[in-house]
Amino acid sequence: MNQVSSSNKAPKTERGRRTRNKILEAAEVEFGEKGFHEAGISGITYRAGVALGTFYTYFESKEEIFRALVRYMSRRVREW
Repeated sequence: MNQVSSSNKAPKTERGRRTRNKILEAAEVEFGEKGFHEAGISGITYRAGVALGTFYTYFESKEEIFRALVRYMSRRVREW
């Protein structure tokens, strides 16, 4: 499996950061409601209101977004 880190796909613009965060927030709800195994990328993109291709602009897989979500949530907790 090709392991491209999410840092290689980090958004370069404010709009990109907002879109990525919107996808992460949608993933938080999707994983929270369905659990990791039942959650799907299509459900995440539907909740975020973005196209499936947009997901792959920022993340390689469901596993990668899950790891990014853990980091994202940890950062939010520390800021709070």
